[in-house]
Amino acid sequence: MKKALLACSLALVSWFSHGQVATYVLQPASIAGSLDFSLAEGWGLSPDMNDPANLVQAYAVIVDDGSTADSLGCDPLINAPDVAGKIAVVYRGVCEFGLKALNAQNAGAVAVVIVNNIPGAPVGMAGGTNGASVTIPVVMISQDGGALIHDEVVAGNVEMLIGTVQNLFPNNLALIKAGTMIPAQAARPALISTDENEFNVILGAWLFNYGSVEQAGATLQASVVHNGTTVYDETSAPATVPSGDSVYFSLPDFAQAGYDGRYEITYTAHLTEVDQFPDDNTYSTTLTVDTMLSYSPLTTDGLPEQIAFFRPADASQVFQICAYFADPNASRLRVEGVYAAATLNAPATVVGQLLDVRLFEWNDDFTGLSDATFNDVSEIMNGQYQYTDSALARVPVYIPFFEPTPLLDDQKYLFCVSTSDEGVFLGHTSSVNYRQNEELTDQVNTLLNIDGSWSRGWSTGEVPALGIKMVGLYTGIHEPGLVELTAYPNPASTKLSIPLSGQTGTASVQVFDSKGAMVSDKQVNVGGDNILTMDVRDLNAGMYMFHVAFDKGARSSFRVVVTK
Repeated sequence: MKKALLACSLALVSWFSHGQVATYVLQPASIAGSLDFSLAEGWGLSPDMNDPANLVQAYAVIVDDGSTADSLGCDPLINAPDVAGKIAVVYRGVCEFGLKALNAQNAGAVAVVIVNNIPGAPVGMAGGTNGASVTIPVVMISQDGGALIHDEVVAGNVEMLIGTVQNLFPNNLALIKAGTMIPAQAARPALISTDENEFNVILGAWLFNYGSVEQAGATLQASVVHNGTTVYDETSAPATVPSGDSVYFSLPDFAQAGYDGRYEITYTAHLTEVDQFPDDNTYSTTLTVDTMLSYSPLTTDGLPEQIAFFRPADASQVFQICAYFADPNASRLRVEGVYAAATLNAPATVVGQLLDVRLFEWNDDFTGLSDATFNDVSEIMNGQYQYTDSALARVPVYIPFFEPTPLLDDQKYLFCVSTSDEGVFLGHTSSVNYRQNEELTDQVNTLLNIDGSWSRGWSTGEVPALGIKMVGLYTGIHEPGLVELTAYPNPASTKLSIPLSGQTGTASVQVFDSKGAMVSDKQVNVGGDNILTMDVRDLNAGMYMFHVAFDKGARSSFRVVVTK
């Protein structure tokens, strides 16, 4: 039976219905302007901030809950007379977002600004136990944004606006991420991107008129910069965008005779008048062509950016985030592993946590996202990573497959990372949104699997931040770094011998069962004509994957069948 591939949310809301919501400092003039923010949505009674009637404009004040960490707002506020009628500023940490907001609401606050306690962009906020009782708007701003306004808030000088600015200004044209075409992947292997026939980028975007007058002669410009040189600069034909409406502007495709490295793509909305709210007139993203497949833009160190961390609301579920891949030239590649990031709420630590990586062949017959089904999805390879250092929380870690796997032309694949611990959050990015790509090209990009049920992702558009390492398919047996080890006897019932001739130093030997669980992890000394003998009598009958990593960089993987 075909199931509709919906987004994971209580309700699926079209981005076309969204107004121009902002968190904006009105005064003092020295810090006036928009703040990067995330909006609490779906808490049950949270107001629709696209409705002009719900706009909040008030002065801001920092909360005091009487504790040693007074500005966290985890206890009832003791400065309620100061908070009443104001926008409450509270810092992230210790307790749930919903409790902070409810304490501020009970003190009479008209809105809540939560300041992030870690660097980077604001993250999505779950309401937790108390979120359903919150009826005022709640936003999060970045740590830098909080530092920008802090002293002026303490001085009582900060007036803020939270809500839609539609019709507040006569001239106000806007770009939004969800209405903008971006590269089909934010990073893709160079071996399948050799020229314009193998890869190009469709460019275009909706321009939204949130001003009170129509905009005649509006245009969309896009530029692409590679290694400091502009390699693309095009402007659309002009068009009129009525007030309260939007128009899609097309541009020529971006195509190159060859691709290599990082490309900076910038869209700019132009109008004939001076835009009175210019903060959202530009949008930028990147494309990287190297050895990685990712739907998340890569950081300058070549790893998928990790901005927001999510887990399902139902803590009993196994959570899996996946990236889709199919290409007519995929046989040039083999996949070696996946980069992903995870974290837990403090004071819990990631040490001891397991991340599983799985490679699936997706054999259903479909043309795109609109008619995708999941009746024939087969796992063909897996791997596992166990955290040993708490400092690696929120940092991309590399999870190798037990065996590098050659890919096939036009075969549909899913690369997935999963956790079965209800406390683990997996990394996503919010800097890109593939909604317009889906609308225009019906492309499949990233998916979620929660308790065996597939979906197209979060309705708010955050993208799983996975990076799949793909390298050239090597047909010989002497590729640098890979050594061929032949264990015997195979099948084995009592003892297994692994010749390690030609290797010196130390090596780790990890053994994984058919479900990807590690059943043995040994450190051995290597030298001369050593033969490593392993007792397999304690292993159950079945297929096992052996992964041998030598301290000088060589590695080998092989399968062994254990019989009883």
